[in-house]
Amino acid sequence: MIQSYITRRDLDPMAALKTGADVSICGGCIHRPGRFTGSGYSDRSCYVNVGQGPLSVWRAWERGNVPAVSLDAVPGLVAGRMVRLGTYGDPAAVPLAVWDAYTANSKGWTGYTHQSRNRKLRDVLKYCQVSADTPDDAAAARRAGLGSFRVLRAGENPLDFETICPASEEAGRVATCETCGICRGVDGANVAIAAHGIGAPVKIDRRRPLDFSTWRT
Repeated sequence: MIQSYITRRDLDPMAALKTGADVSICGGCIHRPGRFTGSGYSDRSCYVNVGQGPLSVWRAWERGNVPAVSLDAVPGLVAGRMVRLGTYGDPAAVPLAVWDAYTANSKGWTGYTHQSRNRKLRDVLKYCQVSADTPDDAAAARRAGLGSFRVLRAGENPLDFETICPASEEAGRVATCETCGICRGVDGANVAIAAHGIGAPVKIDRRRPLDFSTWRT
C-alpha cells in the first residue's frame, strides 16, 4: 500500500514535534503533545513514532532522494494500487486537488482526519474517515452518513453500529488495510479499534461534540 507523509519543509518532524510547529501539519488533533519536557512529551497519545518513518522520509527528501513530480504525473504513479492519505500528518493540511490526483487511478484508499470541527476543512471528508474521539462523535458521523474511526479506551466496547477494524489484533487480523478498504471517507464504515502503538492509552476529548447538522455530501 503506497504511503504518503505530510511534513514541513523547513523543520524535520522531530524538531517540529518538540517546538509545537507540527500544528501546521496536524492541526487541532488532540493527540499532539502538550509540551516537550526535555526527555519526552506531555500528554502525547499519537500512535506514530515520528523518529522512525516520518523522520526517515524527511531525511531522504533533504538528501535529494525524493524526486519532485508534477500533479499531472501523480495518477500514473499510483495506478491500480491502494494508497494511504496522510500516513503521518493530517490530510486536511494538503489541498484537495492533491488527493484528487492521488486517488484518481488508485485501486482504493484509506484516510483519517481530526479536523472535522473546522467546517472550512471538511472537503477532505470526501476521502477521509472522521477521527472520532468519543462515542458521540462516532454517532454524529453516522447520522451524517460519514465514515468514522474511533480508538477505544481500555475496557471500552464498540457501539452497536461500529465494526471492529478487520486488520486489528482483536479482530484476528482477518484483513489488512490493503485488502480491506472500508475506511474511505464519505463511503466508509464506522470502525473502532483498541488503543495501540506508542501513544496508548488514549486521551479523553472534552471539546464540544462534532456537529454535522449542516453537512451535505
